[in-house]
Amino acid sequence: MSAAGSLEALGRALRALGAVWIAVTLLYIVSGLVSPSMFQLGQVVNILQVAAFLGVVALGQVIVILTGGIDLSQAGTITLTNIVATSVMMGQPENIAAALLICLALAVAVGLLNGILVVVIGITPLVTTLGMNSILFGAALVYTGGAPRGEAAEAFEVIGTGRFFGIPAPTLIWLALAAALFVLTRRTVFGRWLYATGANPVAARLMGVPVERMTVAAFVLSGVMAAIGGLLLTAYVGSPSLGIGNQFLLTSVAAVVVGGAALTGGLGGILPTVGGAIFITELNSFTNIVQVTTGTQFVLQGAIIILSVIAYRRLSGTGR
Repeated sequence: MSAAGSLEALGRALRALGAVWIAVTLLYIVSGLVSPSMFQLGQVVNILQVAAFLGVVALGQVIVILTGGIDLSQAGTITLTNIVATSVMMGQPENIAAALLICLALAVAVGLLNGILVVVIGITPLVTTLGMNSILFGAALVYTGGAPRGEAAEAFEVIGTGRFFGIPAPTLIWLALAAALFVLTRRTVFGRWLYATGANPVAARLMGVPVERMTVAAFVLSGVMAAIGGLLLTAYVGSPSLGIGNQFLLTSVAAVVVGGAALTGGLGGILPTVGGAIFITELNSFTNIVQVTTGTQFVLQGAIIILSVIAYRRLSGTGR
């Protein structure tokens, strides 16, 4: 078989399996060879637990990216969710329902505002959501006066630290949300409209797709997923932190892109995004195992992310 034929065959295999899952497997094997403890079941469970927080947030990010947008306000939403949830709960179980409703309502409002600014005012998603992220972080500072207060109720912390049949609760919630969104994006009219909006909004509009409403709905879903991720993190750490969302500013985008999504829209999916979240988490774990400096970690992570995206584009034949 010629080199071109071999590359084409490899491309077909990657499209069938998903390049990101091959990357996940290879990185796991390399990590295990460096540190054999990685092959222990307990370590696998720990990776899935940590990946769940990023994974939930990335599920919302991929919905927006499928429309050709991007949501950089997720970090601010997570931070504000953590601050508001703990301040409303104040450690009391009877306040859990109120905290959940307020946080989800705030997330919907943020998503609606993002969508309206993009669709009605015409501001680009990058500028809109980056500005919104700054507003949300500033709101958290104003709300707390720079000194966060409150704590999560013990009954609420179960969804962050509990386990069911040996599987962490955050992981189960993440996979349940992923399954629901997979059905929504792949088995419903909403999903077909979502992909059409990102692939070619002009053609989609001519076909009767409500492009503007789909764009707003995508931002709302992204905000809700960010809030759920923030609530899971709050349940895990149990206390407020003004910097809790910073780590998700770009990692949720990285997880989606590593999963093979195109920032131009119309290409990507839920299952590859799940793999992308696991890959990013594995990568962070690997850099800790080899004990490199923080600066080297950033360089290594960035290089591997870029190379993985290039490899996916070349081998899968997407060209995007």
